[in-house]
Amino acid sequence: TIGYIEVHIEQGPVLESEGLAVGIVTAINGATRGAFEIKGVSGHSGTLPMSLRRDAVAAVAEMILAVELVARGRRGLVATVGRVETPRGAVNIVPGAAIMSLDVRSPSDQDRKEAIKLILDHVERIAARRGVEAVFTPSYDMPAAPCDSGLMDCIARGFARLGQPDYRLPSGAGHDAMSFSGRIPIAMI
Repeated sequence: TIGYIEVHIEQGPVLESEGLAVGIVTAINGATRGAFEIKGVSGHSGTLPMSLRRDAVAAVAEMILAVELVARGRRGLVATVGRVETPRGAVNIVPGAAIMSLDVRSPSDQDRKEAIKLILDHVERIAARRGVEAVFTPSYDMPAAPCDSGLMDCIARGFARLGQPDYRLPSGAGHDAMSFSGRIPIAMI
């Protein structure tokens, strides 16, 4: 077995933004997912002074910005809060609870793990300053799957014969090739 090469449509906008038809994947991003449960204190929105609030959703808003800050500081890493829930929320209630999802991906497991630690540190400091509790429960952790340099170079030679540039990029979505990582060489177009 020489290896496994997966051909897949890009699920993001990178190749299109570069005006390219094809690219060579350098790694399939590893991913960590989970959710934060934020506990504050609910109260009546009209009678609870701003200075006495322990608003779970206001804390989440600041936490989301911290997640974005951490991700923007690391090349190739992405982090997303795709869902925020306010159990028992109402228009006239200061939210006492919130749930915030987290999805962090990177072609580098070390960068991903460092980013998770930084995010947890930021969330902890924000929670302490705002008088709320924040507990993270991980639900998924998949290591990155680096592509084989020999297979990538072979693909690049084929691209050159077709007049296509040797453009390399990580794949942010999970793919079948990940299941072969560490067993046989993998690559992806």
